[in-house]
Amino acid sequence: MKFSEMRRVTVEFVRQRIKYFIVGGVAVVVGLGLAGSYAFVVDYTSSLNFCAHTCHEMEATVYTEYTHSKHFKNEQGVVVACAQCHVPQNNWPGTFTHKVAASFELWNHFVLGESNPVKFETRRHILAKKVWAEFAATNARQCKACHKYSNMVLEDQRPSIRAQHTDAMKTDENCLDCHKGLTHKSMEDAPPPPAKGAAGGFDVQ
Repeated sequence: MKFSEMRRVTVEFVRQRIKYFIVGGVAVVVGLGLAGSYAFVVDYTSSLNFCAHTCHEMEATVYTEYTHSKHFKNEQGVVVACAQCHVPQNNWPGTFTHKVAASFELWNHFVLGESNPVKFETRRHILAKKVWAEFAATNARQCKACHKYSNMVLEDQRPSIRAQHTDAMKTDENCLDCHKGLTHKSMEDAPPPPAKGAAGGFDVQ
């Protein structure tokens, strides 16, 4: 086929299907834009700066506690950011679900008054139990993304810790069964919040 003939056929092919090319091109651009926007939002809202400093109740309480933990400062200089513990890792459906669920915390912040650190503290026991339940449901999936029983050098651990980890390995135990209060203050022995409307209780006006 001569070049001129090939050119004519190509032009005719494109002309007949120009609408499909336009729609396809727009779809690709929109798809890339949505994917990029989603990745940006997930990345930004998973950053330590966002988690720690966006809300007063985080900055004045759990973040301050976190900065005194070995997840923030340690011999190796390794920083474990909030999202690495509280957001599913390498699991985009889990990440998406978590981010959607987390958006409802805006209600707690703006309506229930948790932006006030004092009011936030009255609900910390409830919030802690919720987090413990999430870790139990996934068998501490986020912890085990970094801390693997199979990679532990038990001989380098203190005898008491070695014995506990040896037992934990046998059943692939949930890390929080022993390590509650490792990064934030322990709420395990904290009294439940007073009933709503009770003296000193958490009563939103």
